[in-house]
Amino acid sequence: MLASTAMQLNLQCFLLTIFLFPLHSKAGRPAEPVYDTEGHELNPGEYYIIPFNCSRGGGLFLSQRNTSLPIFVRQDISQLSNGNSVTVIPVTNNLPAAEQSVRLSSNVRIQFVSCATCLESMAWTIGDPEGTDSRRHVVAGYSKRGYGQSNSQFRIEKNGHGGYRLVFCPKVCKLCRSACENVGVFIEGGKIWLGLGGLPLAIEFKKK
Repeated sequence: MLASTAMQLNLQCFLLTIFLFPLHSKAGRPAEPVYDTEGHELNPGEYYIIPFNCSRGGGLFLSQRNTSLPIFVRQDISQLSNGNSVTVIPVTNNLPAAEQSVRLSSNVRIQFVSCATCLESMAWTIGDPEGTDSRRHVVAGYSKRGYGQSNSQFRIEKNGHGGYRLVFCPKVCKLCRSACENVGVFIEGGKIWLGLGGLPLAIEFKKK
């Protein structure tokens, strides 16, 4: 009787090990890389963020809505425009910059590469609520001391109909679950602006 019970317990442990091992192995794998339009893994080089499959409008660039900072991120209406180039930098990767690759669902910082007239950081940030609808724009030009804050971190996810989408997942505290929002576009004053929510924006990354 005792021998039979022991055999049953050993069999249960064996089956449980077989069941759990693939899950553990899969969980230990790194997330899938993000790829550019040529099929290469995204790294901290320079890229243009353009609409997926030229679906709507052109690339992204900086545009002022008034005479003060911050500067707002806007989409060109012309499909022929690549916009301004950006770098996409992983936040938690300990590898040297030249060896880093950007992966899905990982926190990244996005920063415009060149701005001859800019004195502040060109890192993307989610701005404060504005207007009657409390719209939160994607902006740049805040002080560099705010560069490492959570409102400057984004994630890249696969889009259901092809391409990728940008997601903002603010972290309120270490033990809190983030409430993620898609970065979309909305039309205001005849111009296309980036912000939280709005119309969906499927994107891809084109190497400069």
